[in-house]
Amino acid sequence: MKRLRLLPIALVPVVVLGLAACSGSGSSNSSATPSASSSASAAAITSCPDPGAASKAVKVSGAFGGTTAPTVEFKAGLSAKKPQASTVIHGTGKSLGEGDYVQVSYSVYEAKDAKKLGTVGFDQGNPQVLSVGGSGFGALLACAKVGDRVTAVGQSSALGFNTGGEIVVVADVVAQTPTKASGTPQPQDPKLPTVEDKADGEPEITIPKGVAAPTKTTPEVIKQGDGAAIADGDTALVQYKGVVYDTGKEFDSSWSKGAPTTFTISEGSLIKGFVTGLVGQKVGSQVLIVVTPEDGYGANPQEGSGIPKNATLVFVVDILAKG
Repeated sequence: MKRLRLLPIALVPVVVLGLAACSGSGSSNSSATPSASSSASAAAITSCPDPGAASKAVKVSGAFGGTTAPTVEFKAGLSAKKPQASTVIHGTGKSLGEGDYVQVSYSVYEAKDAKKLGTVGFDQGNPQVLSVGGSGFGALLACAKVGDRVTAVGQSSALGFNTGGEIVVVADVVAQTPTKASGTPQPQDPKLPTVEDKADGEPEITIPKGVAAPTKTTPEVIKQGDGAAIADGDTALVQYKGVVYDTGKEFDSSWSKGAPTTFTISEGSLIKGFVTGLVGQKVGSQVLIVVTPEDGYGANPQEGSGIPKNATLVFVVDILAKG
């Protein structure tokens, strides 16, 4: 396990027919325990918690969104009957709303004894991508702006965690995550399928007429991003669309589902061709991947997937965030 992750990636896990290796889930979570359930409990907050004496009593110092976790001080036994949240640094970025995605670094403590449970981001890997709105921590984020530092106190289940008991959370809302690739367009090879985006960013894939499919898995960068490179084993937030090369028929798409999804980029989770096409690519990029049957599903596609036996597949993937 890479690091402690106390919150879910905040996307409902789904079985992605076109990408999961064997019968695995397309959405992954490499978190260590404790980690939150992807479904909120009945007690989870659904609106902005008000500030109160408990959340105001949490003292935080240190650089916002830095590479060192902030210093957090409060008296053991801190308690709030209802969840409380205070903004200790007011950001100047965009106000967040339902359906947005943000990168958040945070530290979590037990309220009863001030014991630190873990940190995500800061000095422990990358910030985590979370969805805004709904219940639990997402509801709290719907009241925030990019650049905010927030302290929250309350029952872990109400705040979207499964650690048990009351907790103290210090969270930096580092950046908003786009829902489509933002990289620089690159020339496209006419011998490969070509890609043109609709207004909302959903790719339209055109298979070249009379051109045989490549005999080896072939990636092509359609938009070049400038973010961090994806390594084998990384978790990435992506938009994707998959079609069959011979027919152009779509068999799977995050766009059709209405939200990005997360994958662990490794052959233990995904087909080989998808991993081959994404490892080394940068966040912000849009990547076309033509996957041979050998690197895809071969003679054994998932039942009901819409993928023929021994089919060459075409994916277009927008890499939105890492971690």
